[in-house]
Amino acid sequence: MLKRPDTIQHQLLPYQIAPVIGLAMGNESAVIIPIPEIEPIVGPLRWQYDQAARLGVPAHITLLYPFCPPTPARDAISGLREVGASFEAFPFSFTEVRRFSGTAYLHPDRSETFVQITKTLMKMWPDCKPYDGAFLDIIPHLTVADRVALETLSEVEDSLRYRLPIACFAREIWLLASDHAGMWSKKAFFPLAASKKL
Repeated sequence: MLKRPDTIQHQLLPYQIAPVIGLAMGNESAVIIPIPEIEPIVGPLRWQYDQAARLGVPAHITLLYPFCPPTPARDAISGLREVGASFEAFPFSFTEVRRFSGTAYLHPDRSETFVQITKTLMKMWPDCKPYDGAFLDIIPHLTVADRVALETLSEVEDSLRYRLPIACFAREIWLLASDHAGMWSKKAFFPLAASKKL
């Protein structure tokens, strides 16, 4: 998910950034692209090293977080459906294991497509900025381990590197919301347009 890009605005340090899916307060929402085919590979690692997984967040690439509060987010359904229909479903691969501070993540090729979707969402909801505008750059990624020791990061990287590249397919957008206890669940989904190449 989108967190801790290498270029940080306002000189904020990673541990000073509060909005991280699965670690923030309840009653929030997020827009993601789920990656279910990668769960057999990263699921056990995420469950052990990424608290978001234990709070119901699937393997994914974040498009926009924080989004609208859950109740207003229900009013955004038609807009999200429009965004989904404006982008074709597309294949991509995770080609590298990279790091932010304390975080190991999978980097996708075709990252520009994910960025385009995020920018489209930002145009429709200008008050919603990735991580409240804390970062200069949008860096699509799938978090595997978060807020862990350097030794753990190295072990996670070693366990994933030999599996690369990992072919995946972006099929739909999900709207996630958290409850008062901080547990996340899918509230709606929006298929991407059928690819004309298929």
